Amino acid sequence: MPMRDAAEGQQKHGQQEHIETLPLFSTTDKNGRMTMLRPGRRVGRAAPLMPWLLTAAALWALTGSVPFGALLGMAPTPAISMLLGHPVTVGVAVLLLFVAIGTTGAVYSLSNEQFGQTRVAGLFATLSRAGGLAAVAGVLLLWTLTSDQSRPFDLEAIATSPTIPLELGAVVGASFALWAAIALLRLPGSIAHARRRQADIERLRVEGSSCTGTLTAVHFTNRWLFNFPMFTVEVNYIVDGAPRVVSAHMRTSVDRVPVVGSRMIVLIDDRGTTHVELDLASGTSFEPDVGKYTPSDG
Repeated sequence: MPMRDAAEGQQKHGQQEHIETLPLFSTTDKNGRMTMLRPGRRVGRAAPLMPWLLTAAALWALTGSVPFGALLGMAPTPAISMLLGHPVTVGVAVLLLFVAIGTTGAVYSLSNEQFGQTRVAGLFATLSRAGGLAAVAGVLLLWTLTSDQSRPFDLEAIATSPTIPLELGAVVGASFALWAAIALLRLPGSIAHARRRQADIERLRVEGSSCTGTLTAVHFTNRWLFNFPMFTVEVNYIVDGAPRVVSAHMRTSVDRVPVVGSRMIVLIDDRGTTHVELDLASGTSFEPDVGKYTPSDG
C-alpha cells in the first residue's frame, strides 16, 4: 500500500499547489494550454514521470484483465476464464481499480507540477489508462488466437454469436488502443509547447524587465475548465513613461478572482514576449461573492 499512499499524497499535494498558483494568466494561450512555472522551479521534464506512468498503466492492465478475460470472451482457455471470473479475482481487481485510479491521479498531478499545463497532464493520464487497457486486450487476444489457431476471427460474430464473442473484446481493445495512440501522438507536441512557455517565463524572470501594473478590467467568459472559471483581463502598466495595456486570459478558482485595481507584475523583453502575474505581496483582494462564478449543476 505504500505506492497507493504516495499516489494519494502526491495528488493532494499537486491539487494544493495548483490552487496556490491561481489565478493563472497567459497573454498567448487559453483553456488547457495555459502554462505556469512556479518561482524557483525548472522547466519540466518527462523522465521523472515515467515510473509513475508505467506503474499506472500496469495497474490498469491488471485490472482490465478481468473484464476482458471473463466478460468479453478473451480468455485463452476455459480454466483461465473461470479463474478471472472467480469472486476472489474480481475482488482483487476491484481493489486494484482503486489503486489504479489513485496512481493515475498522481500521474496527472505530477505532470501538472512538471509542465504547469492541464492539457499535458490530461494526456499523460489518458495514456496510462488507455495504454494499460489496450495492452492487456492485445496480450489476451494474441494469446487466445495462438492457443487455438483453428478458431476463426470474424467480426460478424458480434451480431450472430449467442454469447459474448472474442471479437467484441477485440473491438473494445482496439478502441482503447486508438485512444492511447491519439494521446501518444499529441503528447510530444504538447510537451514541447509547455516547455517553450515555461522557458519564456523562466527567461523573463531572469533577464526581462519587470513593470508594476494594475488590473483594469475583468470579464467573465461564462466558461469553466474543471470548475475553474475563465476570464479575459486587461492590465495597464508604464514603460519608459508611456502607458501600455496588455490583454490576457485568466483561469482561477471561484474564491480567488482578483478585483479590479489589484496590483500586477508585468514581465517584458525586447522580443515582445510578455508575462503577467498577480502581485500577491501587495495584499490582493478577491471577489467576496464566490457563488458568482460557481458553475451550475445543470
